[in-house]
Formats: sequence, C-alpha cells, structure tokens
Amino acid sequence: MKLSKYSISLLSILVSLATYAQEHDHAQMLRDQAGHDHTRPDSHAPISVMAEHSHSEGEWMLSYRFMSMDMEGLRRGRDGISPADAFAANYTVAPTSMSMDMHMFGGMKAISDKNTLMLMVPYLETEMDHAIFPMASPLIGLNGGASRFTTNSSGWGDLKAGILHTMWQEDGRNVLIAGTIGLPTGSIGEKGIIPGPGGLIDRQLPAPMQLGSGSFEFRPTVTYNSSYEDWSWGTQASAIVRLDDNNHGYQLGDSFTTQAWVSKPISHSLALNGRLAYTYTNQLSGTQTGVGQHPPFARSRDTVTTAFSKNYGGEMLKAAIGANFVFNEGRVKGHRLAVEIGLPIHQDLYGIQLEADWTLTIGWQLAGR
Repeated sequence: MKLSKYSISLLSILVSLATYAQEHDHAQMLRDQAGHDHTRPDSHAPISVMAEHSHSEGEWMLSYRFMSMDMEGLRRGRDGISPADAFAANYTVAPTSMSMDMHMFGGMKAISDKNTLMLMVPYLETEMDHAIFPMASPLIGLNGGASRFTTNSSGWGDLKAGILHTMWQEDGRNVLIAGTIGLPTGSIGEKGIIPGPGGLIDRQLPAPMQLGSGSFEFRPTVTYNSSYEDWSWGTQASAIVRLDDNNHGYQLGDSFTTQAWVSKPISHSLALNGRLAYTYTNQLSGTQTGVGQHPPFARSRDTVTTAFSKNYGGEMLKAAIGANFVFNEGRVKGHRLAVEIGLPIHQDLYGIQLEADWTLTIGWQLAGR
C-alpha cells in the first residue's frame, strides 16, 4: 500500500493526539450525557460520511478533508484478471493502476435550529498507469515500442450545495434529510499525452481522468443517528442522480449507497469507529466524444477499456475503521481531527475495470457561532 508523504505526516499527528488523549483525558471519559453534544468525540460520524450532523441556529462549521484512493489490478465481475486477459478480449490498452488525491473544502451554516446550509468544493489530482498490447507497441514507435505510459489530470471539481433538515430529534436520536445539487463546474475536457503512431499525441482522456461529471446532479440523503451514554451509532442512505447528459456525449451512472457505523469513545477527546458501506453504480451511458474506440493503426481492435460504457459500474462492499479527536479546552477548543482507512471486502464490477485497493480520509473541522 503506497501512502503519500502528506498522508504519513497527518497520520503521525493523529497518533500523537491519540496518545495525548489516553494520558491526559482518561479521567473525564464519558462525562457528557447522551445526546447531540458537539463536545463528544463521537458526536460526528466517521470523517468519510457527509451530511450526517446538524447545527443549532447561528452555528457554523468549516471543514477540510484529504481523501486518497488507490486502485491496482484489473477485475472482470468478481474475478481478478491480468492485462493479458484484457488484450485477449481485444483491447489494445489496459489500465494497471490509478491513484487519486482529493482536497475537499466545506462549509456549513445553520439558518435555524432545523435547517443548515452546506457547500463543498473539491480539488483533485489523478494519475493512471496503462499497459499496451505487446503486438501494438512496435506500431506506436515510441522509444522503440513503448509498453507502458501514464496520464495525469488535476484541477477543481464539481461544486456541491444543499440544505440539511432535522426532521425529528428526541433523547439523543435524530433523523436528518439532505438535498444537495451538484453543479458541473469541474472540467470534462482534460487531455493527456499518450503514445500514438510515430510518437506522442494529445488526446481527450476518458471519464475516470476527468475532474467532474459534466452533469447536473441531485444527491438526496437520509441519516439516522442514535447516541447513548458510552457509545453511538448511525445509518445513512444516499444517492447520486445524474440529471442530464454532458456536452461530451455521455452520462456517468447513477449510484446508491447505504452504510452504517458504530462509534465508541475511549476518552473525553477520542473515539474509535467502524463502518460498513455498500454502493451500487449503474453503467455509463452514451459515447465519450474524443475518446477513440479504435486505434488508427489497428482498426480491428478496441482501444483502452475506459473508452467503453460497458466497463463502468457494479457493486462494492467496503469496511472501514477510524478515529475522531476533538479539542474541548484551550485556544484550540472547537477543532476536530479525524482519520479513516477503508478496504473493499466485495467487488462485482461490470466489464473490465480497475479494482479498488484502499482509501484513506483525513479531516479537520472547526465549529463556532
């Protein structure tokens, strides 16, 4: 598992904070009463879960999340396959790995005790490695017949804005509903330098390398939270509904996620949590304009797997563990730090796709009024 230097540094900070909590805060463990108390380390869900807590009128919150994802190896359905299997399926290029780092900046502002406005904007950095069909490498003519190449993209993604409403709240339990609109502010015209006949060519990159969906989106969410004296849990159902085709001739598949988590404070400042999440995603529809489906030097073969809609979508079950740390005293009162590491335990993918390897999320939150 490859972690960036930023991830390692932030993880080291969180380990130090965990040690501090155990040494200096253990005597105050669980002194808070059950209920939605933001001073409790488990009053927020795991850091990867969005739209899961509310605020009182006049309160605000700023947040930053660093999310890193790694995908390595190919999968067809439930089975792992090799690039050679993709070449045997008539593809000329197969992705071998992909990494994505996302910096998510967010803000919340409660306009009443029941309604909170939300805003999120991401910055993405993506890299994908590819293998080339050996028989095609000499035809490309790059460095004597290149066998591998890498594409990159980076920039601001799709802005998301919405409202979170407290439908019901009583005795440490609540039901929250959220409606968020995704705006197609991220570029879907990213290009990359790839091997071609006689050398390098500048080509439109496929959908996984783009910065946005290019479509307006509706993202409904329903969350249930329940807090007790010494633990808490929650569950959430959410969806992403693409409302229109983008101007490059395709539409990413709609998706549905259901997840549940449990959190256990081990001190007044630190809580550990575990989460299970199931996601189903439809196949991409349409044809990606500018992403060629047949190489100019071998029209009888297909190009890269990511150019074809049949190689998108499927289902995944992921397990994750994490920790939430809250500062309740001194000049840093109100600041929260959190971390979560997730691993897939089941994947059943349409067509031929890269399989998920791991995800890491590290976050900071600050609330006030």
